[in-house]
Amino acid sequence: MTEREKVESGGDLDRALADLRALSGDMSSCAVLSAGGVLLSSSHGEGVDRERAAAMLAAAANLAERTARREGKEHASQVRVDAEDGHLLLVRLDGGGTLAATTARDARVGLVLYDMRNARGEIETAAGGGGRS
Repeated sequence: MTEREKVESGGDLDRALADLRALSGDMSSCAVLSAGGVLLSSSHGEGVDRERAAAMLAAAANLAERTARREGKEHASQVRVDAEDGHLLLVRLDGGGTLAATTARDARVGLVLYDMRNARGEIETAAGGGGRS
């Protein structure tokens, strides 16, 4: 992939995440990680350290995958982590990447997960994963 294609696909991914956030009003932030844990795109605000956020999201996704395998499953398709101030939601993408989102404590988490699963194909295509087969 050329540098131009990378920039264009990054723009497509940014647009796909912006569309998802517009659709799902309860979402505070969202991000896409590659299978290797590299942050491909995110909607985190100005004060957020992107490297640190990527490392924490990658660690959560890795832990979910290891736990699923330990329980005899192929992979974790979605994960919900409830915290004092809100929720962390992870949805697995084809190829092993992760779509992550955060919400406030009073969010309609089921609806956010539904929106994330529905947007998965567009996000996979924008990320270069080719979409769902």
